[in-house]
Amino acid sequence: MGIITLATGKTRVSVVPARGALVSAVEVAGRQLLYMDQATLADRTKNVRGGIPLLFPFAGRLVDDLFMAAGTTIKQHGFGRNRAWDVVERSSERIVMRLVADDDTRAQFPFEFIANVEVEAVTDGVHLALETINTGQVPLPLAPGWHPYFACALADKGEVAGDVPGLARGGLSDDREHDFGLVAPATGVTHLDPLGITLSATPAMRHLQVWTLPGREFVCVEPFCGPANAINTPARALVPPGGRLELWMRILAR
Repeated sequence: MGIITLATGKTRVSVVPARGALVSAVEVAGRQLLYMDQATLADRTKNVRGGIPLLFPFAGRLVDDLFMAAGTTIKQHGFGRNRAWDVVERSSERIVMRLVADDDTRAQFPFEFIANVEVEAVTDGVHLALETINTGQVPLPLAPGWHPYFACALADKGEVAGDVPGLARGGLSDDREHDFGLVAPATGVTHLDPLGITLSATPAMRHLQVWTLPGREFVCVEPFCGPANAINTPARALVPPGGRLELWMRILAR
């Protein structure tokens, strides 16, 4: 499967380029920040449930799975998480992975691009960056996101709260699925308790999707460029030929 470990100080970060440039684990001083269903990680026929999947070229589900710009069908969260990404740079603390448009991507997403994902182990956590370059002759529509699965004991779900309107103590529980969107703080910074996590993201990522399932020890707080179906609406980014879209996210233990 090819798990690559990055390290600095008391931080260890695991990355799996072959599973969509996935960050599969972040450990700080022996504490695991992320949830991972190991069975889904090992089974390439399944989407990985856990870690930090990259959602590219869009996050969320399209209405009827229809990508309107091309009249094609693209499943929820796009194709990036189902592709192997090439490692183009690597050090003990940092890795850069790349996906380039090919016949398979063009069949559903007929645009030219180079996407680079950087993952860096930092003090107390991980920093991720996505750079997408439009190498074609027409504007490139994008609405990417990240899908971090934060480890959360079942008994703690009702206590999860953040300094963002709509995510207050008692708003979640373990008796049913929760799946809703919130407007991200203008600063791009969200503190999550009792998870002991600070989530920071590009302020342009104005949407946070919150999701959890009963009986699963995770709470997802996901920075998106826009809500579901954004790539089919004016909420998307349109990158001009030769231009680029740069996004980042940082997760720190506190």
